[in-house]
Order: sequence, then structure tokens, then C-alpha cells
Amino acid sequence: MNANKNYYNISMQSIEDYDDILDKFRIINNRRFHNTTSNYALPNDEIEIGRLELSHILLKNAFGNNFSSPVHNKLRDGISVLDVGCGAGRWVLENAENYPKSTFVGIDMSPIFPTDDKPQNAGFIECNVLDGGLPFPSNTFDFVHQKLLYAAFSEKHWLLVIKEIARVLKPSGYAEFMEMGPLLHNSGPHAKKTHEKFFRYYEANGLCFDIADKLKGIMDYTKCFGEVKIENRIIATGKWGGNFGELMNIYLRMSSEASSAMMIKVINCTRQEYDKMFEDYFMEIEEFKSSIVYKRFYAQKL
Repeated sequence: MNANKNYYNISMQSIEDYDDILDKFRIINNRRFHNTTSNYALPNDEIEIGRLELSHILLKNAFGNNFSSPVHNKLRDGISVLDVGCGAGRWVLENAENYPKSTFVGIDMSPIFPTDDKPQNAGFIECNVLDGGLPFPSNTFDFVHQKLLYAAFSEKHWLLVIKEIARVLKPSGYAEFMEMGPLLHNSGPHAKKTHEKFFRYYEANGLCFDIADKLKGIMDYTKCFGEVKIENRIIATGKWGGNFGELMNIYLRMSSEASSAMMIKVINCTRQEYDKMFEDYFMEIEEFKSSIVYKRFYAQKL
């Protein structure tokens, strides 16, 4: 036998790469998570990037655009834009292409955004807003966008983050948030019990799962913004909603899978029990023709 033969084809460079992965990430039930002090409850692997991409496409189509704030003309002329919690960067990249005179910056604590293949007017920074705030001077951006961070912050942290967003926003600039309603429309008894377990899961991680019900109040409390406007979309979640409803059902299944690694430990069940719980859940939302609500909140800085 050749003692020098590398059966696993592992080079010194790949070992260094694995060492870097161990520093930044942790593996739980074959899913990759952040290895930070953050309580963020969802993975950051390739499967999760796919889920985020599908979310972007579905919500853009549901609302008919990438944002609700009245900034289209300003974007066309050229302004500075920040996307907080940008994930894989799809929102930044798409808008950078649509508005080449504007500058777009995405930040996320996980470097899953592109570093090379991007428009010249788009950039990304690895940053956790809870670790010392946003790394920008006050009054830097004309528009700040943030989407679907219900799995990231406690209610106390939401207040800090919104104040920090207001700090880096220019006077009369717009802040916009999108979040998911915590409950289904027309949900049955099993779905309600499942959502109660989700609340327990997020509360155990110190997170504010029902932020969509509280966000306007927090924005008003900061006294940083004028009138907070809200735009809603009620979205079908099954075959009864046609092709869009079927895609939304796929997205929700991906979301239940994304939560599984951590949630199984919190609600103290087996993998088989978890899968059965969600199979019953998806059968019931089809039977009851359930829908889910997404809300956009936007306002000008005073």
C-alpha cells in the first residue's frame, strides 16, 4: 500500500478552508448555521440560499415590485441605498441592475453574498448590526430596506436596530421593512397548535416571531419617522391558489425544514414526529384554504 496516497484528496489549502468553516459556522443535523453570539434561528447553507431566492421571487410578484416606498424616481436619478440582512444579495443585485445611477450596499452577518460577480454599483459587507451597530456615519443613506428578519431579533433588539437605521438614514429618507404575519388566515386546529409550537421555539431563542404585529408601534415609539404606511398581501398557501399557491406551499415546506434542526430540540420531539406534525399541517392548510399575510411598513425620517 502506498503510504503517501491521499485517499480523501484533502490538500493543505482545503484543510485551511475547513478550519475557516469551523470558525464561522456550526453544523446541526446536517445543516450549516452561524457560529456567532447571534440568536438567529435559521441556517445559512446552500439549501437556505435557495429558500431565500424563492422568497424574493414570490414576494416581488405578490407586491408587484421590490419596494413600496415612493423612491423610484430618486433611484433612477441616483441615491445611496442600504439593505440590512441582505442574505444572498438578490434584492441588492436586482435593484443595482435596474437603477445603475444609484449605489446599493448589502450587509449581513453571514458572507453568503457574492464577492465577485456583481454590478459595479453594488457592494456587500459582512456585519452583525447587533455588534456595535451599522458601520456607517449618520445621515449616509437615502433609502434603507430590511426584509424578513423575524428569526433574528428580540423585541428589545428590534428597537435598537430601527433606531440605528434611522441614524444612518438621511432626513426625509425612507425606511422600509417587510415581515410575515405570525398566524395563517383560515387556519384549522392543527395549524394553530403548530404555530403555538413555533412561538415556543422562537421565544426559547429570545426572538420576536410576531414582529409584524408590533413593528408599526416600535417605529412610532422611536419618534424618528413620520406617518408609517402599511401595505399588505394575503397569499394563498396551496394548490387551491394555483401555480403561485403551489410555489408558496413549496416555500413554506422549505421553511419548516430550515427550522427543523433547532426546533426539534426546543419542542422535544423526534424527527419522525416533527415530519408528521408538518405533513398534517400542510394537509390541513390545503383543506381550509389557508393564506399567509406579508406586510410592508415604510416611512420617512423626520
